[in-house]
Amino acid sequence: MRLWQAMMLVAPLAVALSVAPEPAYAQRGAGPCREDIQKLCAGMQPGGGRFRDCLQQHAAELTPACQQHLTQMKAKIAVWRQACEGDVQKHCNGVAPGRGGIVRCLREHQNELSQACKDQLAQHPHGPRRGPASAPGQ
Repeated sequence: MRLWQAMMLVAPLAVALSVAPEPAYAQRGAGPCREDIQKLCAGMQPGGGRFRDCLQQHAAELTPACQQHLTQMKAKIAVWRQACEGDVQKHCNGVAPGRGGIVRCLREHQNELSQACKDQLAQHPHGPRRGPASAPGQ
């Protein structure tokens, strides 16, 4: 279970930033999946990966722009996993994913991280942004 959590390094953060975890965020028109969420996940309460799960359940119905965005985010998160998975296991094994806890833990251990993970934190200090951890159906 811990390995899976490490592999999902920043998935909760990415989902939160991408797929409108707050109704106000969706209403502001941000993100290529906004309309998909409003149409396919209407009335759903944010949190707990509900929007991600909803988009996965409706993968065949997503707009091309949303599908492309999800694919791009999957690739970004794969880069993070490759760069930081060992560091997460070593330094943040007890940190529950979500709410930026793992990224915060990595920053706290920045001097002890692998160079690849340091590079990812330098390029993206808040983790991979604006997308769920995996494209629907993955």
